[in-house]
Amino acid sequence: MKNIVICADLNQNSLDTLKSLKESLDFNDAILHIVHVFEIHMYNADIVPVIFPTEVQYPEIEQSTISILNKLGSDIGASSDKVKTHCFFSHSREEKISDFLKEVNADMVVVATRGKHGVEGFFSSSLADFLSKYSPCDVLVIRPKKASEK
Repeated sequence: MKNIVICADLNQNSLDTLKSLKESLDFNDAILHIVHVFEIHMYNADIVPVIFPTEVQYPEIEQSTISILNKLGSDIGASSDKVKTHCFFSHSREEKISDFLKEVNADMVVVATRGKHGVEGFFSSSLADFLSKYSPCDVLVIRPKKASEK
């Protein structure tokens, strides 16, 4: 049985792009891990560092995230007994996903791009770019559909 990891961003465009997996992949012989990593950020506010999100917020954020990820699993037509959802909190999204891929011995990782180009795309960090370079398994990158294709 294959282990397929889907890296899900929680914005609606990314979720809609990932829903297209229903048409292109067969999940019958696979365990599907749907993963989201919240990056922990530290800000300096009047000399006192502020961390967001705080550990107190983790349970509420995790519960909401798992609900969204479960719906995504259903939307792509995967059997609920073969879907495992994961919500992580880390200072490095890329490092956490890379470690998770090794931990579950992933056969493939799926990631949706944001479709940003030009200056906006130049300054945004790309998880798809990172995974294509450093993933320990095959990578499937899905681009968002153009408005004319929808």
